[in-house]
Amino acid sequence: MRQRLNFFKWAGIAAISLFMHGAIAQEPSAIKPDGGWQALADVLKKLEPSVDTSLPETPVQASLRINQLIASGKFQQALNEIEKKQPTVSYMEQPGTDVQLRFLRARALTGLGRTTEAINVYLDMTSKYPELAEPWNNMATLQLQAGLLDQAYQSLKMAVGINPKYGIAHRNLGLVQLIMANHSFDQAVQNGVAGAAKQAAATKQIINGN
Repeated sequence: MRQRLNFFKWAGIAAISLFMHGAIAQEPSAIKPDGGWQALADVLKKLEPSVDTSLPETPVQASLRINQLIASGKFQQALNEIEKKQPTVSYMEQPGTDVQLRFLRARALTGLGRTTEAINVYLDMTSKYPELAEPWNNMATLQLQAGLLDQAYQSLKMAVGINPKYGIAHRNLGLVQLIMANHSFDQAVQNGVAGAAKQAAATKQIINGN
């Protein structure tokens, strides 16, 4: 499990090795000065490959490109790119690439307003990658936006349970608890509890960052 967790930290450093094939140099005397260089150029021209020999895009490069599309608001274009790549990636054999594509897919769907589908992407990730806390945290954010307060709370509890040092999830959990407390204080106000209005206002101030 620990090895697999380390594997997911692919985004820190992307190492790309370029292999260069050296040509065997000829002595100047081996090529006749009278048109010899042109003859060599003609031979090399015939040896030019008829297919594209450019280096293929690496998974990291593809993820960065798709991420840029999302950052630019081109959500549908990003989703189309992801849907082309996902069938070629196995979550068992290429978990790092698979995880990144799933996160990007959820973000693209969110940008398109397809929140329920995005939540389902994260939910599927929690079963395929139970050691990751991030899907739970991201899912909680969408659940909260959808008004699913209790579900958001449970998702964040799962996130901090998986990774107790996940600071963002702890902060989000605190905010959700404040929202829940604010709702309770509002209910108390409606039922005539003295002092509850002041407590409701205080929690609302914290939630709003004032």
